[in-house]
Formats: sequence, structure tokens, C-alpha cells
Amino acid sequence: RGEVRFDHFSRVLYSTDASIYQILPIGVVLPRDAEDVAATVRLCAEAGVPVLPRGGGTSLAGQAIGRAVVLDCTKYMNGILEIDPDRKVARVQPGVVQDELNAALAPHRLRLGPDTATSNRATLGGMIGNNSCGARSIVYGKMVDHVQSVRLLLADGEELVLGSIDEEALAAKLQEPSREGRLYRTVLETVEAHREEIDRRYPKILRRVAGYNLPEMFLRPFNLARLIVGSEGTLGVVTEATVGVVPRPPH
Repeated sequence: RGEVRFDHFSRVLYSTDASIYQILPIGVVLPRDAEDVAATVRLCAEAGVPVLPRGGGTSLAGQAIGRAVVLDCTKYMNGILEIDPDRKVARVQPGVVQDELNAALAPHRLRLGPDTATSNRATLGGMIGNNSCGARSIVYGKMVDHVQSVRLLLADGEELVLGSIDEEALAAKLQEPSREGRLYRTVLETVEAHREEIDRRYPKILRRVAGYNLPEMFLRPFNLARLIVGSEGTLGVVTEATVGVVPRPPH
């Protein structure tokens, strides 16, 4: 249902981001919905072709380019699905631009905590991908501190919903024979096996956004969505996210 572009002109358009690099993609898909994303991911998996989800292309280190089929959700999958001012949460699609979300939150005197310099073009999907911070990160932290849950497509197109779960639910997940159960077991076994190394080697700084968020896997309640934040699209494709929002400062 979306747009599929394999012409040379479109590929050149998507061959750059805000970095110094240029890599011609294999092709570009502009999905209309999560089913389009899943179809793209499944076809690419069958063909052995990489998939690269792209936000606003504001990446400074080449994260939004590559020899892959680029997924651009900004044209169609840019809906603000729900705003709950009482719970201070917003449910969004990945193509929503930061300023557009803040404009929708303004009547409720709310805003997204992280505030990037590229706010008029940075998308929520991209901000989740690179764990964006913004100028006031001392107060508001990083995206990982605000993302509550994500709807995610794995490499074969299987959909998962990842969010905060209590100890009883976590114990049940670890017993499941499903793909989801295996993922939970693998993550917990990995971080437990390397707990000392993770604690010793991960920098204790406010704006550490490089690498997978393994230290977050020790926090409780357990939330596997925290591992997706900052993973740059390498663990799956986010098709929907629920994010916490904060009161707008009066001055």
C-alpha cells in the first residue's frame, strides 16, 4: 500500500544524512502502516537483504544510511495516536516529528522531555533509535528514561510488544517456549553472565548513549523496551511507541 522506490534519483536522495558519509541504498520503502513494514521486513529477510529504518536523517555518524532497503516512516506513519494528559503519556507512530508532538501536547501544558536541536525534523523513531537527549538532559535525562513501551517487528516480521513487567510476569516470560521467551532468556542470561564487566566498563555519565543499554536490564520493573532505545534499529523496527511526557516549564 505504500511507496516502493528503486529508481536512481530516490536512492541518491536517501544516500546521505547529516554525517560526512554517502552510501547508495538498495532501495527505499515508504510504508503506510505496520503491515507494510512487516511485509518489507519479511521480503528482505527471505532475500537476505539488510533493512535500515530511517528517521529524519539527522544522524551525525552515518546511522541513517547504508547498503540496505531504507524504511522511511515520515510520510505516512506520522500519527499521534493518543495523548493522555492525566497519565502524562503519548502514543505515537515512529514518523512523528518532535515539534509536532510538542505542539499537540502544548494545550495540556505538557511536552516531551528530551529536546534535540533538530526538533523541527527529528522523528520519535529516530530519537528512540539513538537515545536522544537534548540541551536540558540534566533535568529530563535521555529517551530511555521516557519510553514506556514499544511495538516492534523482529528481523523475520514477527511482532512483539515490549514494556514494563513485574517479577511474576517476568518469571512467566522466561518459561515460555516462544521466540519472545527465548529473547527474554537470552538478554537476562547475557547481562547476568557479564554483570561485573558491564558495571565496571560502562561509563558512569549522564549522557552515555553509545552501545546497547545493558545496564538498564538490571533495573526493576524489567522493561525490554529500554534495550531497544539506543539500538539504532539493529534489534528491530519500532512501529509504535508509548512515551512519558513532562509538564511545560512556566518560564
